[in-house]
Amino acid sequence: MSDGALLALSGSNLTGDAPYSVALAVAGRVHALASPAGGRGDLAGLVAAACAAAGLAAADVRRVRVDVGPGSYTGLRVALTFVRCLQRFGGVAVEAVDSLALLAARAAAPAAAPRRVHAVVDARRERVHAQAFEVGPAAVRALAPAAAVPAAVAAAALQPGDLVVVPAGLPPALRAAFADRGAELREVAGIVATELLAPCLPFTPAGFADLEPRYLMGSYAED
Repeated sequence: MSDGALLALSGSNLTGDAPYSVALAVAGRVHALASPAGGRGDLAGLVAAACAAAGLAAADVRRVRVDVGPGSYTGLRVALTFVRCLQRFGGVAVEAVDSLALLAARAAAPAAAPRRVHAVVDARRERVHAQAFEVGPAAVRALAPAAAVPAAVAAAALQPGDLVVVPAGLPPALRAAFADRGAELREVAGIVATELLAPCLPFTPAGFADLEPRYLMGSYAED
């Protein structure tokens, strides 16, 4: 058994790069795999392949990290159900983080000094999921809970010098709300499970009841 093995997995597909992705960190090496964009993913198969590449059995993994959304409805449902099974039947320790923190961390790195970063994704129905963070060289700290609001409302929360980070392909009408405020927009791609290995993210210990998917069109963040 390897207590040092850390398995990260993601089904949020926040930037449209992979339906499912995994990253297994053990003995100073990272074994990362992802299902092809637009393809049908096999999360259990990816985990098994990563463990085989590292010379481990799945039962050797004692720590798991996962992002809980917002993101793909199917991907989050599968990924979080998978993690719940690992926790319930394998006794693994689970840490969870909002997917928007991954956008914020990527956009501001490397940061020489703390900066306010707004992570924004399309929530559909002419709304966005938005969350403000303070991102520094060593930590990402949420300044407010995530909210699903009209883009104009999210844009009104901007302050001078703030950065807005979005996945590539955010609809032009939503981008325009932030451009009209003179905001610096930065597109991010390639958000996969390896991002979850970053020590700066605001992870929280997650029990079975905490692993609820936060869907793009869900009501959890409605105002």
